[in-house]
Amino acid sequence: MCWYVFLVFSTLKRFKMRLIISILIIFSFSACSSKDDPIFLDFTQVLDLQVADSLDLEEMGILNPYYIHYKDSFLIFHSMVGNRELNFWNLRTNLVTVRNVIGQGADEMPQYVVSQTNCPTFFRFADYRRGKIYEMDLDRLQKDTATRHSLVYQLPIEEGELPLRFCEMGNYIFGIGLFSEGRIYVFDKRTQSAKICMDYPSHERISSLDYRHKGALFSGTIMTGNQNTLVLACFGLIDFYEILPDGSLRLKREHHYFLPEFQTAEIGRAVTFKRDDIYAIAGIASDERFVYVLYSGKNIKERGIDAYNCPHLLVYDWEGNPVAHCLLSKSLYDFSIGNGMLYGLSREVNPIVYIYSLKDILQMK
Repeated sequence: MCWYVFLVFSTLKRFKMRLIISILIIFSFSACSSKDDPIFLDFTQVLDLQVADSLDLEEMGILNPYYIHYKDSFLIFHSMVGNRELNFWNLRTNLVTVRNVIGQGADEMPQYVVSQTNCPTFFRFADYRRGKIYEMDLDRLQKDTATRHSLVYQLPIEEGELPLRFCEMGNYIFGIGLFSEGRIYVFDKRTQSAKICMDYPSHERISSLDYRHKGALFSGTIMTGNQNTLVLACFGLIDFYEILPDGSLRLKREHHYFLPEFQTAEIGRAVTFKRDDIYAIAGIASDERFVYVLYSGKNIKERGIDAYNCPHLLVYDWEGNPVAHCLLSKSLYDFSIGNGMLYGLSREVNPIVYIYSLKDILQMK
């Protein structure tokens, strides 16, 4: 969902796609033509997901969230405006704890991003420019709402490098950002050492770019993973990497559906996009069995801010095989997975959480 200052939209052509859902039923989407965007054609299973429940955020004093995370019976929200606070909604006690982490004080920072982790009772976020990762102990927060976050990792960041997002899996913390070479930052928690590895997807339109421009182009990359696999997604590109015992990565499956039109500035690291390129992959999450990708398929020129409301959920297994294309009865801006449920943040009107059951998906082989 994040578009940084060097990601600015401009203008191009219109795409449409028709997807046959079942016999005699045809849905039309404002997206790329099937020739240019075969993303839906990868899936033989198509499911309709209906909202099972909803949660009123305004009633809880959570007024303008942009992102949602589910962990240890907490729904955690953060905003991109105002105080950019973190809201921890304890679903067991129905209490909301607010934490402001933006500032100049101790353990405060000018900006932060969530750092994904498989640790079940810790919520982690990063002062990414300084390589500092903090955690909120959710077990302690259950018992004491005065619990504060604390520093858990100080990552070594070389001068001139700019990590933007982190994902922690087992012994390693992976990151994406603007690096002088390579695509993925790898920090080994055992040796306290870091390296940068792997390259960006091979494509004739980006082959001539230097690594800084490639990093700017792919700055919207989002990640998820488990102990064995790291998944990166950006635009219409999804890469599945095997995590090797030494922290190295091996590309095992890629889905490169499309790359948007873009331009790079001769001076600086600016990258601009066309307004009628589609807004594609918007979110990613995972559980023990599957990887879930939130997909829009709309463009800014025709749909305005509605392009950020995503009606599609694409499901893959951990080997990168397409499993199911789910049509969401309520479009989502962001989502998280937990306890066999999908918690989706909708911003179509007033922010609200829609809950979907994943039972039909989890029963699939």
